[in-house]
Amino acid sequence: MRVLFIVFLLFQYCFSQNVSIKLKFENVQDSIPILISKSINENPAYFQKDTDTIYTKNNSAVLNFATISAGYLYFSVSRANPGINILYEPNDNIVLNVSKNDNNKYHIHYGGKSSSILIPINQDTIYKYQLLNRKFSPIITNAKTKEEVFNFCLQEYDKELNRINELHDKNKITEEIYKVSILNLQAIALFNFNSIIEDNFRRERYKETKLTEDDFLWILNQNIDFLYPNEEEYEKFSSLTSLLNLSNIARIYKESKRNEKINISNLWEQDSYLNYLPLKYQENYAAYLFLVDALKEEELLQFKKTFPKSKYSSYIEHKIDDKKAIKYQPFDFGYYINGKFEIKTHLKSENISNLIKENFRGKPVFVDLWASYCGPCFQEFSYSEKLFEFFMKHKIEMLYINIDSEKNIKKWYPNIKGSNLEGNHFFASDKIQQSLQELLNEPNGVYIPRYLLFNEKGELVLPSTKKPSEAEELYQQILNALNKV
Repeated sequence: MRVLFIVFLLFQYCFSQNVSIKLKFENVQDSIPILISKSINENPAYFQKDTDTIYTKNNSAVLNFATISAGYLYFSVSRANPGINILYEPNDNIVLNVSKNDNNKYHIHYGGKSSSILIPINQDTIYKYQLLNRKFSPIITNAKTKEEVFNFCLQEYDKELNRINELHDKNKITEEIYKVSILNLQAIALFNFNSIIEDNFRRERYKETKLTEDDFLWILNQNIDFLYPNEEEYEKFSSLTSLLNLSNIARIYKESKRNEKINISNLWEQDSYLNYLPLKYQENYAAYLFLVDALKEEELLQFKKTFPKSKYSSYIEHKIDDKKAIKYQPFDFGYYINGKFEIKTHLKSENISNLIKENFRGKPVFVDLWASYCGPCFQEFSYSEKLFEFFMKHKIEMLYINIDSEKNIKKWYPNIKGSNLEGNHFFASDKIQQSLQELLNEPNGVYIPRYLLFNEKGELVLPSTKKPSEAEELYQQILNALNKV
């Protein structure tokens, strides 16, 4: 048995090849951290979030790793780069020249043997949630039948698939990249289509349409049947969207009362929708939940019992040990910059007005209220880098106030680091709700994301600003309110 194991390792080693990805910049500081989400090992199917970190030095940053086949990785937004999606294959050498134009917008020149695929996966509408939402939501609102909505999904998918096919037919991408390009397209299309549909459904916008609740479930299921890869394909490819798809698909299966096989892993309650997933999928998704602190350490024992040969187990244990080294308390107040988080003090009050006046005397402050459970908050975080640059230019303080319950404080720092939220941070906990309700005169509760602006006297001048994604409109609103125009 030991001989067979050694032979297997040698086989893996011989067939894995190095990948090198170099980012080149213009006039960026050294030691800026760039978070990367990729596989935890040489098999691209073992993708997880925030697995690696590289640092800028001499206007460049380099990632080297080994792989046995083509796969996907993601460079998170940092002070040096926008978010960048990458499809790679063994023996790849990819160069990303990152620059900014006169309007302070990023431009990336992609180099490498299959670099042609990197342009569409980073720019085309189907891969961009907000762009697709602007195009898709009016279709949902005005559709007379459920088929109209589903046909829109088919048409958008086919349009992008034709672009990939054209690149392949012209030999601009290799066969391996072609295959993972299609799997990546299926994953992102399914996630974005169904997320937009559900967003309209959850906000009860369907009441403004001619569609019923059953119509929406029908469309969601049609998209799953059309775009969800089979188990054999999933063994070859994984990404963050494919991981997130797992939970959404299982939930829709249960809501639709589909006649799907139930696979009991004892990781969840017996009536949990996650039991609709095949065991291999449950292993991957459970690993993701551990790594984002959605499963507790004591549940790792059941995970190892259910999946005794899982390649995730030692990786999860290592990450748990790393997080144990850092202990935070409710009402901690700190500052995050260049990948480092320093707790400045421990405050005794969750009163937001006192917090501003006592800690930011003579300075205007922009407040971002957020929590780990708030999906829209994280969507807006992708605009935080440009927002921070604007505040630095105009000498405005950035303050992120987390309103999670105290038991979820362990998610605070990982979320700050994962979204690269540079600025001041305060873990106020959900106890701040009463203070906020009084300040904003909203007795029924304050919803997030929510953005506030205080002037240099500590006075609330904007109780609800525009969102960071509204960029110039928000910047102008802030300058007008502070009389800085």
